[in-house]
Amino acid sequence: MAQPWGLFILFALVLALLCVWGGVLTALQAFKPPRKYFAWALATGRPKDPSDLGLTFQEITCASGQQHPLPAWRISGRAIHANAPILVMLHGWGRSRWDSLTRIEPFQTVCSEIVLIDLPAHGEHAGARSGLGVSEPECVAHALQDIAHQFPNRPFILAGHSMGAGIAIRAANLLDQAATDFKHNALDKERISIAGVIAFAAYSTLRSPIPARLAMQKLPTWPFAPIALLMLRIFGRMDRPLELDARQLRSPLLVIAGDSDPISPLVDARKIAAAAPQGTLLTLPYQRHDDLRLGDDEKFDRALREFLKSITASSVATHESLS
Repeated sequence: MAQPWGLFILFALVLALLCVWGGVLTALQAFKPPRKYFAWALATGRPKDPSDLGLTFQEITCASGQQHPLPAWRISGRAIHANAPILVMLHGWGRSRWDSLTRIEPFQTVCSEIVLIDLPAHGEHAGARSGLGVSEPECVAHALQDIAHQFPNRPFILAGHSMGAGIAIRAANLLDQAATDFKHNALDKERISIAGVIAFAAYSTLRSPIPARLAMQKLPTWPFAPIALLMLRIFGRMDRPLELDARQLRSPLLVIAGDSDPISPLVDARKIAAAAPQGTLLTLPYQRHDDLRLGDDEKFDRALREFLKSITASSVATHESLS
């Protein structure tokens, strides 16, 4: 009579081990996103570099405060005002500056420079592990300090998609803190002005995208997702709710979300926009996670144009009053 119970216990142990292994593999996959750069752009018919869009650009690297610098493109904008802002665009998990390149068209006429960065472990960055939005904000803050040394007294616009949206908000907070806290040792003391932050398809925490990506791969979300999230917490890569960071944001924030985004749910976007002191939410009818403009191009362009007009006018007025 003991044998059936022994087989049952053995089966349960094997099942538990498979569940744990599946969760561990999910966490490891999050640390090592797929590389999408030149070959990916070529295979998918995307621009191979900014020159394919008729843009003047330079290959640069930006300081990151870590072992490896951040590869980037610095693209010349068409704004002629002396204090026109600099746009820094941050991609999402598993993407790169090649993906960001498809989002810069609305910014070209209002920005003097546009910088597209490869975040750690993405694109052509030499690092092997992603920080999943936890360690990257400080990297981006260092990069902005680096850019500010070359273009002093220019305001910045930070824009990010998905994981990059959270990084943009958190990096803006770091720079605001560095400007007011003279005991902050991680960054230089140079004042950097963030004119505004734009968050495309933002999510609150990793509890949104990880189960969603498992479901899109036809894999069970339970128990793989809870185990993966526990592993990420153990390794210090579990982010806190982004609305807590948005609450501290001093700059205007525009959140653009799809109403049926499978990765970043609309409820997350609402919480993030509502938490920001100067938050605005634009909801578009869209069922994907990538190019929100396809949901309603006229509504998207109008909202982005009005937001850019308001923050650039305010930025110019501030710089003129200080000069």
